[in-house]
Amino acid sequence: MAKKKVLLMGKAHSGKTSMRSIIFANYLARDTMRLSPTLDVEHHHVRFLGDLVLNLWDCGGQDAFYESYFERDRETIFRGVEMLIYVFDIESDSPEKDFDHFAGVLEAIEENSPDARIFVLVHKMDLVAEEEREMILQDRFRLIEEACSSAIGVHNLQCFGTSIWDETLYKAWSEIVTNLIPNISVLESHLDDFCRICDADEVVLFERATFLVISQAHAQKGAATNNSITQREGETIHKEDDASKAASVESGDNKDAVIKRHERIPSNTSISPQQKYGSSGTAASRRKSPQFDAHRFEKISNIVKQFKLSCGKTQSQFAGMEVRNSKFTAFIDAFTANTYIMVIVSDPTIQTAATLLNIANAKSHFERFIPRS
Repeated sequence: MAKKKVLLMGKAHSGKTSMRSIIFANYLARDTMRLSPTLDVEHHHVRFLGDLVLNLWDCGGQDAFYESYFERDRETIFRGVEMLIYVFDIESDSPEKDFDHFAGVLEAIEENSPDARIFVLVHKMDLVAEEEREMILQDRFRLIEEACSSAIGVHNLQCFGTSIWDETLYKAWSEIVTNLIPNISVLESHLDDFCRICDADEVVLFERATFLVISQAHAQKGAATNNSITQREGETIHKEDDASKAASVESGDNKDAVIKRHERIPSNTSISPQQKYGSSGTAASRRKSPQFDAHRFEKISNIVKQFKLSCGKTQSQFAGMEVRNSKFTAFIDAFTANTYIMVIVSDPTIQTAATLLNIANAKSHFERFIPRS
């Protein structure tokens, strides 16, 4: 079982405990109002993807605690850190002191854990007027990068603007936890293969407990089909060229096959969210635009997680769902022991049974690349 030490730091009342509770303890944003400020250091062992355990140190942000962190407990706090997540309150009334604390943390990290990855969240962005957010965020990013440039050993820095009231929090934490998955590049490669085999527009992998996005793949222009997944598994790829053959799958034939259609309208380009998710237009016109909603995965993650929690309140177990309209079909299904998968298909000639069978047959293959408990 792999344990990763993660420091969560920032000034008092910056929102550290609220975001942790939303991501890992299934709080709703409105429920975080009842949380008390963190005193000193709270330790939480959070299981992620089964075998990966985040040893999360939620550090109180009062000035007196920082004095302790930098002096008496310096080595205890900052030694063996895999990742630092530092939270800035965008509406702080003492930004200079915030940056002084941040500089001290960077110095201690450089001294005790020089290989630690650093993520900075500029939080409570919902309190900034929408028309000013991008400008203010970029200015704050610039100040953060300048502070980091003075620390010689600081590298692998990433910054995010976040709020507990929208999808930005899920996006940031999805990026953060993905960096802790040791074989993520291998997983992404196989997900690309699976996306091509399914003739899907997109495939997204979610962690089961948090519903954070851990990997995604989408149709590539002119991509050749890679059948390595099914060949290694000893499965047969069948061409399904008409509805009658697909119907045979629904009736139970070819149970061990991974179905792939070859003669179809080629999906040579990506599809914009407006076109894919409900606007008018022909299939040909939908394939002309490569634009996507940048936050679509996090929006879906947030929605499905809340639905999952609602199921739990009624003593029901969420297994999956299928959403269909005139433009696309979305399949969300339990996948490996620690993940859910979402497959988006916009080609109406692809049979539902073929997609579901592909998902079922791919489960055992992906179990080899995703940690399990």
